[in-house]
Amino acid sequence: MAAPSKSSIRFTPADRSGFTLPTFLRSAADKHPSKRGIRTLGGDSLTYAELLALSERRAAGLAALGVSKGDRVLLIMDNSIDMVVCWFAINLLGAVEVPVNTANRGPSLVHVANNSGATVAIIDARHAAALVDVAGELTALRTAVVRGGVPDLPWATIGLPDLDASPGAPPEVEVTYRDPASIIYTSGTTGPAKGVVVPHGHMHTFAAHVVEQLRIGEDDVYYICLPMFHANAQFMQVLPCLMTGAEVVLADAFSASRWLEDLRASGATVTSLLGVMAQYVFNQPATPHDADHHVRRMITIPLPTVVAEDFERRFDTTCVEAYGMTEICLPIYRPIDEPLRPGSCGKALDEWFEVAVVDPDTDEPVPDGAAGEIVVRPRYPFTTFLNYHAMPDRTVEAWRNLWFHTGDAARRDADGYYYFLDRLKDRIRRRGENITTYDVEVALTELPEIEEAAVIAKPAQEGEDDIKAYLVVAEDVSPPDPVAVLSHCVTRLPYFAVPRYLEFIGELPKTPTGKVLKRTLRAATAEPCAAEWDREQAGWTVRRGVNHLVRVDA
Repeated sequence: MAAPSKSSIRFTPADRSGFTLPTFLRSAADKHPSKRGIRTLGGDSLTYAELLALSERRAAGLAALGVSKGDRVLLIMDNSIDMVVCWFAINLLGAVEVPVNTANRGPSLVHVANNSGATVAIIDARHAAALVDVAGELTALRTAVVRGGVPDLPWATIGLPDLDASPGAPPEVEVTYRDPASIIYTSGTTGPAKGVVVPHGHMHTFAAHVVEQLRIGEDDVYYICLPMFHANAQFMQVLPCLMTGAEVVLADAFSASRWLEDLRASGATVTSLLGVMAQYVFNQPATPHDADHHVRRMITIPLPTVVAEDFERRFDTTCVEAYGMTEICLPIYRPIDEPLRPGSCGKALDEWFEVAVVDPDTDEPVPDGAAGEIVVRPRYPFTTFLNYHAMPDRTVEAWRNLWFHTGDAARRDADGYYYFLDRLKDRIRRRGENITTYDVEVALTELPEIEEAAVIAKPAQEGEDDIKAYLVVAEDVSPPDPVAVLSHCVTRLPYFAVPRYLEFIGELPKTPTGKVLKRTLRAATAEPCAAEWDREQAGWTVRRGVNHLVRVDA
């Protein structure tokens, strides 16, 4: 184990006026010009000076395409140095990056592209087909920049090397902590995904807290295996390195079986796991060498209660629990110098946020120990999101009574520790992704045989959710083959949103006003049901990056 890094950097609310990506990128290049800033496990790397220079060249190329302050640019790219450079280039222009989940297909991809209003997309060539499939539905896109070849696309197209070869310097643009930097699309519960508009001050507040909680310094190496289209990888992993001069190591993707090997190969001193990833790692066969690495601290959201203490002992590291959302940063962290409390996500960062637990029906505070909804508000402006892009009604709904309502149930104990209990909202968590039931239901009801669909979460063995769909067949029509239903779904949904379970029923339970009683369906699914079709038991799976069903033994 490496000795803990002694970071001399602590950011306070008074520093937030300097919280912009151009400020920290130029500062890192000035302070650490020859220090390696980012590398991949494959060996590609850039120093901080090279990172700034390439970002500026790419910004000049984007400016030549007409991208300017406030414009939105789609990023549909896998984890790579190029993806990070594209993000930085966009922000250097004062433009807004819109990272897109590379698994998005059909309506979910159309919604992100159209709602954002992006006229330019930067894409990996292997993801071009998904965009072409919905080209006729895209209302704003005009230009595509392609990495890894220039396929025939229905928009003006330029290769990434040609973009980098654009002459001249990027325009000088004033960027402040109040300006939008990113739009992160997070799954809705009763409608399409919401675009969280993240100002520079907000995303760097995310990062500042990670720097303090993990005590990151310039000698640290941050191993990143989460997808770069998420706020976690961008704001909680890349940006803390940019703010401190630490080094980023990018993996293509998370692999539980390779995780320790990758940590050792990267020389990592800090890392992060999300969702069930920690459980998957812990489920790997234990060996006497599991503590042979240099990772001293890692963020684990959440760390399963039943393995928490054993995880820390086995891997000889400190796990930092936390709670938060893209909209509000992470206002709750485990105090790093206090013993682990399994099941708790920590205490509120009172210097930055007000956090309360309230009755979800009245917004009145509940006593310590009682369950209620977590609500949050910032003590300083521009340290949380600005709004949901082009969704003013959803923004107002979330900020009821001057508090942001998370939709999550929790309790607080007498010592000020918070314990996440459950979700109040109709949301599904699968493979580290939040899934909107709305998108799945829309995809299912596109089939002419399906009259109605209701999608719910069914607890999975790994601790997250599996997806179950209740289907009502149209009148005088036979139920479709389940494999045909899912074959349609994989063309319209991300791989992780394709249901595992299907059940055909005569009618959905509803309230007198016609609202589906999903609590009734959730109660019913807790009992064994012979009518339930299980994709996995039937021998089918959906593999990431493969846009069709495959046999388990294929």
